[in-house]
Amino acid sequence: MPSSTVHPSSDSAAAPLAPARLQRLAALGQCLLQHLDTPLAVADARGVVLEANAALARRIERCDGLWLDAGGRLAVRQCGRWVPVSRWQPEIAAGRRVVLSLEADGAPMQLMLEPLHAGDAAAGGCWVLVRIEHLPPARGDAMRRRFRFTRTQARLAELLCAGMRPVHAAQVLGVKISTVRTHVGEMYEKTGTHSQAQLVALMHAG
Repeated sequence: MPSSTVHPSSDSAAAPLAPARLQRLAALGQCLLQHLDTPLAVADARGVVLEANAALARRIERCDGLWLDAGGRLAVRQCGRWVPVSRWQPEIAAGRRVVLSLEADGAPMQLMLEPLHAGDAAAGGCWVLVRIEHLPPARGDAMRRRFRFTRTQARLAELLCAGMRPVHAAQVLGVKISTVRTHVGEMYEKTGTHSQAQLVALMHAG
């Protein structure tokens, strides 16, 4: 007797989920979303926030790099002004991820906009996963915190680590060579080093 393997038809494969199962999946997704420390939200193609976890909601409430307009559309601060994320709708519709620097207080961060083609396909739209990520600190920022360097001293340290001579570093910084020597002397005191070679070796080791 031939085997009676059943292959699901295209109609059954595309059958909608039962309402009870949809409710359970929605509840599970909401629970997972809220328990993540990473600021996350799901928005539609127009930038209207559909769901957001507590971490991202707090940022929006403080206008910490993010803001919602009266229509519930998400905007990001760019060059001191608020730009709606719908500005990048063409890139998102094309399936491309958009990475934006986030102008916010504290450590440097970036805003990720990733297309999720799970929205209402009949309406020609898609959902967008909004995620905030911390950026690794630049070497200059790390040196400023570790050795209490000023901004100029951190920039000077980066130039010296790149192999630049002090006279050329002075030209890049737009200061006199005597000013560079003063900064280097202060950097020796802050790091406990006694020569430029020791200073650069310590910078590379850190």
